[in-house]
Amino acid sequence: MRREEAAFPTLNTEEIATARECGKTEICDAGQCLFEPGQRPVDSFVVVRGAVDIIDTSDEEERLLVTHGPGAILSDITSLAGRPAALTCRTAQRAEVIRLTIEETRVLMVRSASLSEKWFAAILRRHELLEISGFKGLRVFGHHSDPATLRLREFLYRNGVPYSWIDIGKTANGPALAALGDQPLRWPAIVWRQKVKLQNPTLADLAARLGLQRRIPEETFDTVIVGSGPAGLGAAVYAASEGLRTVVLDPLGPGGQAGASSRIENFAGFPGGLSGRELGLRMYVQALKFGATFSAPVQVAELRCRDDGLHEVIAEDGAIVRTKTIIISTGVSYRSLEVKGLPELRGSGVFHSATQVEATLCRNSPVHVIGGGNSAGQAAMYLSKFSDHVCLVVRGGDLNKSMSSYLAERVRANPRVRILLHCELRAIEGTNALEKVHLENTSTGETSIHESGGIFIFIGAKPCTGFLGERIRKDGRGFILTGAEALATGAWPLAKRLPCALETTCPGVFAAGDCRSGTTKRVAFAVGDGALAVTCVHDFLGTYA
Repeated sequence: MRREEAAFPTLNTEEIATARECGKTEICDAGQCLFEPGQRPVDSFVVVRGAVDIIDTSDEEERLLVTHGPGAILSDITSLAGRPAALTCRTAQRAEVIRLTIEETRVLMVRSASLSEKWFAAILRRHELLEISGFKGLRVFGHHSDPATLRLREFLYRNGVPYSWIDIGKTANGPALAALGDQPLRWPAIVWRQKVKLQNPTLADLAARLGLQRRIPEETFDTVIVGSGPAGLGAAVYAASEGLRTVVLDPLGPGGQAGASSRIENFAGFPGGLSGRELGLRMYVQALKFGATFSAPVQVAELRCRDDGLHEVIAEDGAIVRTKTIIISTGVSYRSLEVKGLPELRGSGVFHSATQVEATLCRNSPVHVIGGGNSAGQAAMYLSKFSDHVCLVVRGGDLNKSMSSYLAERVRANPRVRILLHCELRAIEGTNALEKVHLENTSTGETSIHESGGIFIFIGAKPCTGFLGERIRKDGRGFILTGAEALATGAWPLAKRLPCALETTCPGVFAAGDCRSGTTKRVAFAVGDGALAVTCVHDFLGTYA
């Protein structure tokens, strides 16, 4: 990997001394393995003397990625998240190192602000460098038009797990398939080196193998956060940093609807913009730093408000998490279109995300983006890096009515993007994968047929609140009522106090972000709403200083 200061900082004498106070000093002989792929948990290390190699053993031949010298940090997302190691760490010569467990690492981050800044900047930058280094990691073998393959790739991508994809439909990948042997396989398959680890796994199967679906301790938490979009992640950072025992549950992984965005440019503090996935991973790592527990995929089926004041979160697999409070931050999903055949081709040319995962499936093919908002505009811009022919299909007649002016101008100036105003999708063609789209100009009534390798739909907002029972009241569109609106329903059960601003009609259950009625659908607002939800939790528990 390319060496740069942000990814490979050198700790000073004072920082090394602080690390020594928190961890355990060890003397290692040359060639000693500190961790290897599959090992779990993975401790972090600080090199005091000697040299330590980080090695990629995911391919047939070992490949040296980097050699760390005195003052170096040996840590990554897997160390903080309790996941199995993906790389091999081996001493290149006799070395003195400081070993730190997850808990010791967190103590160290609290003690030294300068060290914490270097540590987490290094973790995030190394993750980016590893993904572009040619590291193969886990390999997903599957067909490009297979929704199950896409689902696995989305899950790995969203959770920051480096992987490579082998399209079994391409003749050029024949040798890679042959190397797996003659036995019939159920696709998609998960492979490490040449060994098949999982065949047609569920997300839960894959998550269990990767350490992403954590076994939740049988204890009563201070708060359970349902959903890990910007609101849920914001709540997790504030709750964990303020000493609340916090667990976050999500059906896919960090990011929420924002994680489906290829670019977010109007989030304060990031003038260059960042992807929704990058924002999600940064907030995820930040919450891990403070001790939040994450588990995915977890599909919540029910919330129970018990008579003793405690609450239970019931997962679809029957698992029960007990808690004093709940923060619902399940967000919204993009609406689909009432077009025949769309549901059947979802994941096979019909998408509701525009990340690297989906874009690579449509490389060099014409694509159609449906919608006129910022998400649609950013998707069109991003997809133009992969296709010369991107059509932005807008129902209205003025792009500026629903899209930020800077982005609308950028889209208009892009020679690869064609804007179709007063236009709607009427029909599609394709059996196993999308082939053509039928578009109607609603001003003239004229219908045209176009070849298409992908439809990307970014319209409307449907709240993800279908799992909630009658105890938690919602408005006519399914958004959760809180505060004064919750009180106005007449369903608030307490006479001794009023609900707080984000409290639902069930005391101790709060809602934050896009799933809450009356909110501004902006990333910054969602993060702030998550922080406010934690303030409400403190007020409810009586724990605010």
